[in-house]
Amino acid sequence: MDILLRISILWMKFTSLLIYPLLIIHGAIFTPRKPLPPFVNCDLLTISANDLAKKIRCREVKSESVVRAYIARQEAVNPLINAIVENGFERAIEMAKDADKKCSEFEESFLAEKFPLLGVPVTIKEACRAAGFPITMGNFWRKATRSLENSEAVQLILNAGAIPLLVSNTPEFCYSWETNNFVTGRTLNPYDQRRSAGGSSGGEGALLGSGASLFGIAADTAGSIRCPAMYNGVFGHKPTPGVISNAGMLPDLTKTAGSDYMSAGPMCRYARDLPLITKIMAGPKAIHLKLDDPVPVEEIRIFFKKSVGSSLFTIPTSKDMSRTFDEVIQHFSDFGMKPMPLDVDMSEAPEFMIAGTAALKDIPSVLEDPSGVHKTPYLFLEMLKSPFGCSRFTFGGMYLMILVRIATSFLFRRNNAKYAEKFEKLRSDLVSKLGSNGVFIFPTSPRPALRHHEYYTMWYGLSYTFLINMLGFPGTSVPIGFSSGGLPLGVQVVAGPYQDRLCFSVAHHLERAFGGWKPPK
Repeated sequence: MDILLRISILWMKFTSLLIYPLLIIHGAIFTPRKPLPPFVNCDLLTISANDLAKKIRCREVKSESVVRAYIARQEAVNPLINAIVENGFERAIEMAKDADKKCSEFEESFLAEKFPLLGVPVTIKEACRAAGFPITMGNFWRKATRSLENSEAVQLILNAGAIPLLVSNTPEFCYSWETNNFVTGRTLNPYDQRRSAGGSSGGEGALLGSGASLFGIAADTAGSIRCPAMYNGVFGHKPTPGVISNAGMLPDLTKTAGSDYMSAGPMCRYARDLPLITKIMAGPKAIHLKLDDPVPVEEIRIFFKKSVGSSLFTIPTSKDMSRTFDEVIQHFSDFGMKPMPLDVDMSEAPEFMIAGTAALKDIPSVLEDPSGVHKTPYLFLEMLKSPFGCSRFTFGGMYLMILVRIATSFLFRRNNAKYAEKFEKLRSDLVSKLGSNGVFIFPTSPRPALRHHEYYTMWYGLSYTFLINMLGFPGTSVPIGFSSGGLPLGVQVVAGPYQDRLCFSVAHHLERAFGGWKPPK
């Protein structure tokens, strides 16, 4: 145990108690809760991507009608959630017309094999690169930058016939678990605008949660898919690393261990869409996941772990989250699956996180002008200016850079190797326990969507997702009901490497048992 780290966590807990009343006041003044407009064309907006693609191929519905329905929904909700960086609605309508034309010219079987997502609308996290759309990364220096090409994962989805509607908002450089930047602004949670939509895929999460997107392309380095998925009541999957290409994704982490942590992946409203979208995004490497070999949920061994360690040095699980977690485990017991506690020691999760954060040592700087014209400002000076509104860079983006510097400083550097070694032992134990037919149920987050700015005193609570990235395991965030305050709750289903299909099978089962995504009231 690192005493200095534990003392800093206790200090953050004390600070959190002091500022929480201020966050309540801030939310009530600047982001009051407002109801979203009711659904129009509900019959088109509540069909899974699998079913919608089939209906379009069979000419039961027109792609143009579907695309126009989603455009209308996005225009209705975006003023309340601010999730869109830029839309491509006119081009999308023309692409939908072309898709409808294909359906009248070719056999359904040919279209199903060649274009499995023909005519289905998709939204894309801005950092995932979509040709012709902005690629600002929410950064002052890059606010006029546009992408000239698609990332590999986006290209595969578009090759399958999907129609890109827009690119969605992210934090600056994706360096935050709250989506806010000085180019597009802050994205708000559709279930309660006083709360965060999460990050870094907060724009995708908010659009999906509000029913304004069917599925999205995103990426996850420390929980960037799964946290927004839970906060917004939808499904999000972080695949086994290396199965889906990160080529073209930003920020470029290839000079850091972050390239091992990062995985592009899908977010969606319906669990049955996860295998298809993952298979398409993976391309030829999908063969490693055996997604066409369904696994009956009854054949999967269920383990569970409710906390990473002592509540003194972690964020305590809220009463609502604890109740929801217990209901999931009880459900499996009632189903006859005999869930078992996961007997591994994660009590040093804060130390593991510090070692993992230190591995991000050479992450790109939000302060550096890519043109080289302007001198790079001093990080600590910009941090001091930020609370007074005098910096052109977000506090969130710089905050992660500060955490990386602290993690690599002499205060922790001497112990990082020791904790990295312990972590490898944990990984080995988990691989052995889970095997090829086991999953463990784990909180996605100990609390539902945080208030805006709240996570700055709670970064250590992100161990529930970051540890899974460090392990190199696949994980799926699954929506499971709501808190007493109407905020989405959920769990993540984690499996061993290349056992993503186990996550999908359990997610689909839990969707049937607990109802899955439900629109904001």
